Amino acid sequence: MALDCIAIMTPGDMGHAIGRRLAENGIRVVTNLEGRSARSRTLAEKAGIEDLGSDTRLLKTCDAIFSIMPPDQAGGFVDRMAKAAYGLAEAPRAVLVDLNAIAPSTARALRDRAEAAGIRFLDGGIIGGPPYPGRPSPRLYVNGPRAEAFEALRPVLDIRVVAGEVGAASALKMCFATLTKGVQALAIQSFVTAELEGVGPEFRAEMESVQANLLRSLSNSLPGMPPKAYRWVGEMEEIAKTYGDAGLGSKTFEGAADIYRFVESTPLGKEVVENRTMGTDLEDLVTRLAEALRAGRT
Repeated sequence: MALDCIAIMTPGDMGHAIGRRLAENGIRVVTNLEGRSARSRTLAEKAGIEDLGSDTRLLKTCDAIFSIMPPDQAGGFVDRMAKAAYGLAEAPRAVLVDLNAIAPSTARALRDRAEAAGIRFLDGGIIGGPPYPGRPSPRLYVNGPRAEAFEALRPVLDIRVVAGEVGAASALKMCFATLTKGVQALAIQSFVTAELEGVGPEFRAEMESVQANLLRSLSNSLPGMPPKAYRWVGEMEEIAKTYGDAGLGSKTFEGAADIYRFVESTPLGKEVVENRTMGTDLEDLVTRLAEALRAGRT
């Protein structure tokens, strides 16, 4: 399978960076910006991503469509592509590669909806940060029929094929995100509660004494979280679904979704990644989140 033209839907923080990396290495990168925000348009232009202007053109022109969006939008996008596919006189050229943070059962349901419309479907997941200039590629895990064709994108992108039925790549993403974004949700609870109870300095001192590596990791990761919280709500809900499907209970990560829903509602959650002024270190982040809770109580 040729991979000369790849669509990025949508060119947000991760999507535009992946698109830029592909474009810089000679691959035609396109999107459909109909109805998209000014920010998405700016990021697409910055990355050299061409606007085809319609879903039909994406399906007819592209070799692959990378779906990279908040997980609660993944199903709607598949349905949108299916609607466009039903209007084609011939089978769609593009294979839809769902790289969103969704439960394995969600991935299999989306596959069924895509394939019913004649669209080939691959499951996937992204682990790691956006490949900004000078940074390495995240790991893009894919699985499903003929997924091996995407290994041709190495070394531009770190593509890794996962064996097994559709949903295996999503399962890997869900399990990994449990111990990254899930742990961050627990950390927000503990740090902010300690601040509210007046024992913030003592709590951080105890962490430094016996969990220095964890404290260092959280100090590096948590300040970058607030502008992404709106995306992580859906991701926590998909993790909850993953564990519910496995018979391990869903309530822990339903609660984690509530934590990110709270962060999204604060002024920190309204900022965008490329223009941060608040909560850029752990202490300021915790202070501002505690202030937001206090304000909500009065």
